[in-house]
Amino acid sequence: MPEISVFEQPLNERIRTFLRLEHLFCQFEQHMKHTSAWDTQSAIKAIIDLLSMVGRGDIKRETIKELERQNTNLKSFIKIPDINHGRLALLIDEQKKCIEELHAVSGNIGQNLQSNELLNAIRQRLTIPGGLCDFDLPAYSHWLNQPFENRQLVLNEWYEPLKILQTAITLILNVIRESTEAIDEIAEDGFYQRNLEANQSCLLIRVILPADLNIFPEISAGKHRFSIRFLRTDNPAQRPEQEMSNVDFKLACCSL
Repeated sequence: MPEISVFEQPLNERIRTFLRLEHLFCQFEQHMKHTSAWDTQSAIKAIIDLLSMVGRGDIKRETIKELERQNTNLKSFIKIPDINHGRLALLIDEQKKCIEELHAVSGNIGQNLQSNELLNAIRQRLTIPGGLCDFDLPAYSHWLNQPFENRQLVLNEWYEPLKILQTAITLILNVIRESTEAIDEIAEDGFYQRNLEANQSCLLIRVILPADLNIFPEISAGKHRFSIRFLRTDNPAQRPEQEMSNVDFKLACCSL
């Protein structure tokens, strides 16, 4: 199977927030696979960004509401004969478990980390270009020089309160992405437009291309329709230009 590139466009603020959280979860996990001090700093930056996001709004409440919405919709599929009832029952149980665990969290997710002295010091210095030099935060520099195993223990401890949110967001987005099959479409002269179905709330648009194509989609979406303009870039320092030939791609309008 050829490698593909997937481009996603959220159609409401809740899904937009979930995708940004997923991005930060992936960033943390990627840098935790490596032992350098630079990777540790990037992992900490992901934690700080996550704390900033969960501290701005009631992410826990929004996550629970989305899980409950999906759970209700999935239960309505139980009477449909030609579906995988085992997989459906597993998803419903996983959602219920996430909802219960999120309800059990006292206050906001990661609330205790908001008073972490080192994380707050790092957060303040991040606004300054080069603000994390050794002479700026010697205590931080000293900690970064510790063996990776020691740093790993601390990072995992800091990340622990965020794991339930990661599990819930991953489950939510997987259900949305798997809610529909991608279909073959053609963008004539590099442009595609389609009306959104009035009786179905689309949450996420996914455009799938072969990874070796030197083009990418620019997706614009409104309440009633969306359009995709495919752009070509031979030099990332220059403005992309519209692809003027027909583009074959796969499209999924995800809703559940």
